[in-house]
Amino acid sequence: MPLDGLAGDTVGKKSTRRLPTGGAMPRRITVVEALELSCPPSVVLPAVWDLKNVERCEVKADAVVVHPRTSQEGSYDVRGHFAGVPWRGRFEYQLHSAGFHSRDADVPRAEATVEGGFVVTPLGADECTVIHYEQYVLTPWVAPLAILVKAYLHRSMRRELRDLRRLVLCPASKTSRSVEQIRAAT
Repeated sequence: MPLDGLAGDTVGKKSTRRLPTGGAMPRRITVVEALELSCPPSVVLPAVWDLKNVERCEVKADAVVVHPRTSQEGSYDVRGHFAGVPWRGRFEYQLHSAGFHSRDADVPRAEATVEGGFVVTPLGADECTVIHYEQYVLTPWVAPLAILVKAYLHRSMRRELRDLRRLVLCPASKTSRSVEQIRAAT
């Protein structure tokens, strides 16, 4: 999720602006984590499609307000902390048959500096893999910290997947326990 200075020029699709190349510090970072679950995608996908669960699972999000435009797309506002630093952001989302994708709102797709989402793939009749990905374009002054940002993201995304697993496999946790209670039990 964005933090002033964390995001920069472009991410994802082609853009007329270019990121520095050659000897310049790489600014685009992509982090991917995956989790295998002993249940079919049909059990996991409702939890992934419920964008309010970003608030329940996303380490960097404290509060989420979802604004659906249709049954498949909309936006959501997030307030939270990135490595302890407060931030706010607005994201456009699109639900698809295997999960969802979101990116910075209010900018052309080619200029998004934060993107991410989930893809749920079957592993057989009763198993699936949940793939969680995030991609950022760092501002030049944050780029030297890319290795630390990536380490933080890997750690937080593994925790997010564990929280998602609890939401999916422990239905009582959806309503009767807070995320803090779930994490304390880990």
